[in-house]
Amino acid sequence: MEFWILFSLASSFMFAIVSVIDKYGVLDHTNLSPKFLNMYVGFSNAIVGIIVLISFGVTDLFSSATLLALTVGMIQGVSLIILFWSLKNNDVTRVMPIWSAYPIWVLLIAIVLSIEVLTFNQLICIFLLISGSVIANIKIDNLKSIKFSIKSFFILIVGTLLFGLSQIINKEVVQIIPVVEAFGFRGIGVCLTLAIPFSKRENLLYLVKYVLNWKKSKYIFTAETILATFAYLTVLYSLVYGPVSLVAAISGTRPVFIVAIYTILGILRVNISESFSRNDVVVKIISAIFVSMGVLGIAFF
Repeated sequence: MEFWILFSLASSFMFAIVSVIDKYGVLDHTNLSPKFLNMYVGFSNAIVGIIVLISFGVTDLFSSATLLALTVGMIQGVSLIILFWSLKNNDVTRVMPIWSAYPIWVLLIAIVLSIEVLTFNQLICIFLLISGSVIANIKIDNLKSIKFSIKSFFILIVGTLLFGLSQIINKEVVQIIPVVEAFGFRGIGVCLTLAIPFSKRENLLYLVKYVLNWKKSKYIFTAETILATFAYLTVLYSLVYGPVSLVAAISGTRPVFIVAIYTILGILRVNISESFSRNDVVVKIISAIFVSMGVLGIAFF
C-alpha cells in the first residue's frame, strides 16, 4: 500500500475526531455560536500559517502559486462557514456524510478539465467510497421507511462544491511550492473569509474571553489548532504523490470513522446526544463495507 493512501486515511481519521469535538465539545457543550467558531478557526489557521512561513521561509511571495494557495484558503473559508452552521443545527452523523460526498465534484472537475486519467477499476473504487459515505446519511425508522435529509443536502451542496474545487487547486499548488508553504498561505486565506467578516469589536472581545477560559477553550484548541493542523498537512502530502480524485475519495471516508468513534463512546457509556437503533447499525455496517472495498481496491488494484 502506497504511503499517500495511509496519509489520506490518517487525515480522514483525524478530521473525524475534529468533527466530533466541534459538534459535542464546542458547539453543544460550550454552546459556542458558529460565528465565533468561524473566527477562532480563521485566526488559528492564520497564526499557525504565519508561524510555519516564518519557520520554513517563502519561495516567492508574489508568485502565482502563492496567490493560488491564498485562493484555496479563501474558498475553504466560505465552505467552512456552511459546514459549521450545518453542524450547529444538525447531527454530525447527518451533516458529515453529505459533506464527505465532495469527491464527486473533484472527480467531475478532474474529468472535465482532463487533469487525470483514471482506470475503470479506480472509478469503481471511487463510486464505492462515495456511496459508502452517503449511505451513512440514511436513517430507517421503526416503521421501516427510509428518511433522507434532503434539506441538509441542498444546504451543504454549495459547500461541497467549493471544497471540491479547492482540492483541485490544491493539487496544482503542491506541485509548485513546498507543502508547508502551501499550508501557511492557505491558513491566511482561510482567515480572510472565515474570520474577518465576523470580527466586530464586541465579537473579538467575546472570543478573547472565551479563549482565556481554558475549561471551555480546551476543546476547540485541541480540535482546530492541534488535530486539524496535522490532518490538513497529511492530506497535502497525499496530494503531492496521489491523484487528487483518489485522495479526495479516501479523505471523504470521515463518516465511517465518526461512526466508529461513536461506537467506542457508546461502549464507554459516554453521554452523547445521538443514538443508533439496530437498523441504523445495519446501515452503518453497509456503509463501512462499501468504504473498505473502495480503499482496498485503490490500494491493490
